[in-house]
Amino acid sequence: MQKDTGKHNGIASSSVRNIENKNLLCFNGYSVIGAMLIGLTGLGIGCLVSDFSLPFLGAMGILAIVGSLLPSGFFINGPNEAKVVEFFGEYIGTSFGMGLRFTVPFSTKRSVSLKIESTNTSVMKVNDADGNPIEIAAAVVWRIVSPAKACFNIENYQSFISVQGETALRELAGSYPYDSNSTVSLRQNSTEISQKLCAILQSRVGIVGIEVEDARISHLAYSSEIAQVMLRRQQAKAISEARVYIVKNAVSMVDEVLSHLEAKHGIDLTDDRKLKFVSNLLVALVSESETQPVISVE
Repeated sequence: MQKDTGKHNGIASSSVRNIENKNLLCFNGYSVIGAMLIGLTGLGIGCLVSDFSLPFLGAMGILAIVGSLLPSGFFINGPNEAKVVEFFGEYIGTSFGMGLRFTVPFSTKRSVSLKIESTNTSVMKVNDADGNPIEIAAAVVWRIVSPAKACFNIENYQSFISVQGETALRELAGSYPYDSNSTVSLRQNSTEISQKLCAILQSRVGIVGIEVEDARISHLAYSSEIAQVMLRRQQAKAISEARVYIVKNAVSMVDEVLSHLEAKHGIDLTDDRKLKFVSNLLVALVSESETQPVISVE
């Protein structure tokens, strides 16, 4: 008795990962049915002509036996569907044609959908590149491009894409900050983040014949325990940036007013009066409340 070593012609069994689609040798099912009917009719006519001689009766019996085996070779393929066919445990090919088809009888046929599908990962709590806990989820759009790999390299590709989506999302979240003005961030650079997530996912699921069409973050927020703190931080940052913008423009306006007074009206203020004028004008421009005029009686 020969011992099965898990190798075939010196190739390890793990080489199934390199399996490629092969075109299945199959025929149009209606043509096969037509050929069977023509053959049966011709044999029947031959039997009548030969007055049911023994040779023709034997041929009729052989044809009946063969005809009883042929139905197992018929199968139906729908639009955007493929059939992966095995014959006694050996992969013999994949059929992409639509309609009624015929191939080797007693073969095992597995249907694989080629339609575009989407998977939503669950909301996960992870740490971003700055160590802040965030909640994140993604929507992945994918399709099968190699039915043979999807059948032979993975038991359940639906759950596989879901698990790999969550793993890739964790890796992505740990590589970028939630928010940043100087570098790529999860919140502000959606296009770059989507491309990176697609690349990570494709490197993980390509081995099972899946192509990632699109992957985008569908949920992104700070974790509940730091959400209020980060909200106040964002508000303080926004207020600070707004004040810098207001002061910068106010100084520019004051400078333009002084230049206009000197150039157009010939008003040349002393340093003290210029300092007082600048101070009063900046207060009027920067103040958040309405300014009240003060009349000097000096």
